[in-house]
Amino acid sequence: MSNDYLDKLLQSKKYREVCPDTIRRVWAECEPKYKKPKDVDKAVREALHGITGAFLTPAEASGCAYSMHCWAVGGRTEGQLENILNKHASTRERLPLEDMDALYARIFETTGRPAHILDLACGINPLYLGARGIRTTGTDISGAAVNLINAFGQTYGMPVDAVCADLLCPNAIPRKRYDVALLFKVLPLLERQRPGAAMDVMNAIDAAYIVVSFPTRTLGGRNVGMAAHYGEWMAQHLPGNRTIEGQFETANEMFYILKES
Repeated sequence: MSNDYLDKLLQSKKYREVCPDTIRRVWAECEPKYKKPKDVDKAVREALHGITGAFLTPAEASGCAYSMHCWAVGGRTEGQLENILNKHASTRERLPLEDMDALYARIFETTGRPAHILDLACGINPLYLGARGIRTTGTDISGAAVNLINAFGQTYGMPVDAVCADLLCPNAIPRKRYDVALLFKVLPLLERQRPGAAMDVMNAIDAAYIVVSFPTRTLGGRNVGMAAHYGEWMAQHLPGNRTIEGQFETANEMFYILKES
């Protein structure tokens, strides 16, 4: 009976853009807490609602695809690229493009310009990196974001690709060597769902550098001591094979560059 509920979730229109491993993981976490399959189903749907709240909406995904087309046929201008990146909250908050360029220039001062980046829980960030000519592989639990990235690579010839993967599931991180891996504002989310997951993810990455970021302000823009809190957290959770090679802040984000020892 419970398998019937799970199958319906996996096949439902509402969750068809969610990584199947995520749905199975959440089901496995909720199932022991309830006796009736319908109660498990309700709990899983509530959990998925919280997890997918930051996903691209269908309208945003459609708008992003249209903006990609306009960029491709309209001369690939900076304004059109900004229109693409403006469709998702995580890239929107790092705009304008001058600020994004300055952010990565600061990172690359330490890491050097990478030949291949791994962007974990990437959203649509690989679209920016690909447009700047940087080969990037992304992973995300949002199928909509993954589809947009792969379309950017396959349809418009950009050096990007992506896979649907859940960082809280086994084998989610590609077993390949990268120059730089990005973990932007995702470690606190992983840690809230499963204590110890952040360290597990960092230890599983095979890259010369890992760039980690944390929010320093609330969604409402308030400064409530988040920088100090996450600074202490990073000091306590530095992987044994990494050293902090650089640290800096932007308007609402704090970055650590972790070098492989």
